[in-house]
Amino acid sequence: MGLFSAAQKDSQVGVDFLPGGVAVTQVQTGRKTPGRILRSEFVAADGQEAQVEALKAWVQANGLQKTPCVCLLASEDCDVYQVEKPEVEDSEMIQAVSWKIKDLINYDVGNAVIDSYPMPESSKNKQQQVGVVAAREAVIRNYVDSIKASALTLDALDVHELVRSNLQSVQQSGEHSLALLTLTRDNGLLSVYHDTDLYVSREFMIGIDQLGLATGEDESVFDALLLELQRSLDYFESYYGMGSVTNLRIFPQIKATEKAAMYLQNLSNFDIEFISFADDEDSSALDPNCFHAYCAALRGVSL
Repeated sequence: MGLFSAAQKDSQVGVDFLPGGVAVTQVQTGRKTPGRILRSEFVAADGQEAQVEALKAWVQANGLQKTPCVCLLASEDCDVYQVEKPEVEDSEMIQAVSWKIKDLINYDVGNAVIDSYPMPESSKNKQQQVGVVAAREAVIRNYVDSIKASALTLDALDVHELVRSNLQSVQQSGEHSLALLTLTRDNGLLSVYHDTDLYVSREFMIGIDQLGLATGEDESVFDALLLELQRSLDYFESYYGMGSVTNLRIFPQIKATEKAAMYLQNLSNFDIEFISFADDEDSSALDPNCFHAYCAALRGVSL
């Protein structure tokens, strides 16, 4: 089973271990209303042992033993790099990219689990890039053991940057470019897609708490947010030469982000909408902590 393998069942659970608890979301994956949220919850728990026990209790309470799941690696437990694609056969890619990142990680590459994924080609820069995910073997084993203890069936491990492309708004964007902005209390993550492929992923330290402090007299945080967006989109436009991005999708939809969206709309040409879910789910029904668990649960689902 590769790090990014996938399977399709009647339902699937996304699991995201976060600092304050574990986020879990179950979605329908069969032909009838695929992607519909069946249940979703953020279970508060501090520490790995408590979180595993909380997940185990949630699985048992909902009768989800042996349900396939996709588990996310916490950002502090893995490293994601973008390197020049080695000129080797596909069968030799992992070994080749392992050599390329051995001086970038702070542990022996022999003790790492490494996988790669293709990056889109640039018409302006002929050297193709490849994405690389690396994590300590002991860390991966810990995740596998945690899911096993919960009685879920682990189908895949994934990372936050990649599961976002499972969203319906991304999958149905056609040949257009799309920017996806998600915000937590402390930071934001911007992803730029074209024709469903991920081109840019960038995190910055502006979150919901900061946006909520903005006033009519001091809206500097909105200016800072706009600057972060423009930097990422300028890179996309200059590096890939694919024109400007005007479609911006935001999550979550709360008072602070609605105010920020209005500000951005007045100072840019963005077509701004808030993320809507499969089967017309109300986005406000999903706890912001569960967003990436939801994205993970959508892996392999045909929306």
